[in-house]
Amino acid sequence: MPRGNKPANLDYVINLRKLKEFRRRAGLSLKEVQEATGILPSNLSEFENGRLMLQFHKLKSLIELYRLDVFEVLDLLRLRLLEPKLLRDFRRACREVHTTPAQALQDFLVVFTHEVQK
Repeated sequence: MPRGNKPANLDYVINLRKLKEFRRRAGLSLKEVQEATGILPSNLSEFENGRLMLQFHKLKSLIELYRLDVFEVLDLLRLRLLEPKLLRDFRRACREVHTTPAQALQDFLVVFTHEVQK
């Protein structure tokens, strides 16, 4: 896609406001993101503002750099699976038992699968 052409419905597919929010929450400047990923600050800024499409591997590197959990990635992709209150409660419970949401889900799936196969 030529640079400067706004991708059709990009903000509909990816919550660009959330992407910028996640970068800021990680405490990273555009320059720091470039140093970690090689994505030019101008390209990241244009992507965050819906004026440029990033390749999937670059989006993946941002997700990893910002340390997004599975629910944050789903939110970024506008795929909300849980009600916000339930998700907050789940994250709080994970913190209380010192585990990640991904590990808690994996543990649940192992137990659930074992119980169903009995």
